[in-house]
Amino acid sequence: MDIDSFIQHYRPEWDRLEQACARGGRGLAKRTGPEIDDLVRLYLRASAHLAEVRTRYRDPRLEAYLNRVVGIAHSALYGSRARSWRQVIKLFGPRYRLAARRTLPFILVAAAVMVVVSGVVEVWVAGSREVQAGLLPPLARDAVQRAGGHRPDLGVAPAGLSTFIFINNVRVALLSFVAGLALGIGSIYFVAQNGLLLGTLAGAYQAAGKAGVFWPLILPHGLLELTAICIASGAGLRMGWSLIEPGDRTRGQSLVAEARDAVFVMVGVIPAFGVAALIEGFVTPSGISHALSITLGVVVAAAYAVVVFVPLQRRTRLAPLVAPSERDPSPPTGSPVT
Repeated sequence: MDIDSFIQHYRPEWDRLEQACARGGRGLAKRTGPEIDDLVRLYLRASAHLAEVRTRYRDPRLEAYLNRVVGIAHSALYGSRARSWRQVIKLFGPRYRLAARRTLPFILVAAAVMVVVSGVVEVWVAGSREVQAGLLPPLARDAVQRAGGHRPDLGVAPAGLSTFIFINNVRVALLSFVAGLALGIGSIYFVAQNGLLLGTLAGAYQAAGKAGVFWPLILPHGLLELTAICIASGAGLRMGWSLIEPGDRTRGQSLVAEARDAVFVMVGVIPAFGVAALIEGFVTPSGISHALSITLGVVVAAAYAVVVFVPLQRRTRLAPLVAPSERDPSPPTGSPVT
């Protein structure tokens, strides 16, 4: 078949495909299942035609035309799923809660480590003059020293201290998650370090008689931040445990399977840090009563925990995180779209 006959024979298919996909995913959303199947078939045929033009006819104008048609069809058929807000909301709805609940035992371990370490260190620092004199980091030691004078703020600006702890918490969350690959030891280490810092500062302020300054500064946003850190650390522990106890799978297979949920859970804590930053930036310095600001922190953290861990519907069968291939056919390998 010469090139003119080739164009004349297949041009109606190309035109139909281009017109149907011209409005992208929104246009396809109004079509029926059989119509979508027909467009997928036309897309695959047009892709094959493009490959044939490149290897057999070598016509630049026809190749450019077909490349544009195939590109439009590819974007409409396969790009709309990734950009659908409905799909994103669905992904971070029941599916996210299911992944978080599967990670809950590891999250509880991380939370226990943080609570125990911070509590023990706070009591130790607050009650030991030797610790206060020689082992405190410069920030906490400076707080203790200034508390004996006549300055009401210990020399540490509230905004500066809050920012320092916020940045530290974000760093700890990311590091603790990634370090979980070290058989979970890294996650335990970083969450314990965060508990150590929190306990040290709390003990230093308590020793200085300024606990009433420290906790209203930390709790409104800190409760949410610490909850998010424990979730991230628990996700890291889950990856580490998959290497320790792979079950009937190889360690590689176990890690891949568990990391799919773990990464999903980790990504989901990012909005929590954003909300905590808003509380820190607007509520903490607003001058409202300490009782009201702490109550707000407790309510927000509790609401976040409910949203993450409590299913909205009982006995709901949830689809897997990755849909079966037969439900979401992908374009052939080596797609000619450029």
